Amino acid sequence: MSGARVSGVILAAGPSKRFGKGPPKQLLEIDGEPMVRRTCRTALASRLRQLLVVVGHESATVGAVLAGLAVEIVDNPLYARGQSRSIRAALSRIELHAEAAVFIPCDQPFLSADLIDRLIARFEETGGPIVVPTFEGRPGAPVLISSSFFAELSTVQGDEGARQLFGGGDRPGVVELPLACERPLLDIDTREDWRELLGRDSST
Repeated sequence: MSGARVSGVILAAGPSKRFGKGPPKQLLEIDGEPMVRRTCRTALASRLRQLLVVVGHESATVGAVLAGLAVEIVDNPLYARGQSRSIRAALSRIELHAEAAVFIPCDQPFLSADLIDRLIARFEETGGPIVVPTFEGRPGAPVLISSSFFAELSTVQGDEGARQLFGGGDRPGVVELPLACERPLLDIDTREDWRELLGRDSST
């Protein structure tokens, strides 16, 4: 397999319940830029052929900060029912000839285009239907899922999303992409996470 057509889906619909009062974490600024826009720019610098952004909570505001980027906004009015609803909303908009999709949380400030490209390359090399980045054996995100699994993916429930397909990573067909550094997988769930990660990244 070479030159695979892979779409990207950025999950940016959640209400950020653990983040407390104030704007949702999608709009949290990292280096003066809303985190969701930063994630989109990173994804657009990768080999992804299409980039969907699923919005829900404060959808108009989140969509507005993406102005000028080559992304397709997907509205998920059922975002309160969990991440699975965002996945379902995106599946119907993924281009017909896509061989796989990379599902990307919007809250990983150190995600790189290189990591996304390495997931795609691993998929091309192995044909594995699910490719998961890992650090010291622990699975993380983003996750690449072959189109052969889209029908099953459309049945997931709740807020765990695509993780239901591979659990702890021991499902047959799951291919790991071991990373030497945890940094690209770090995410922000709370304001404390934000402060800690900004302190950790104070050199940039």
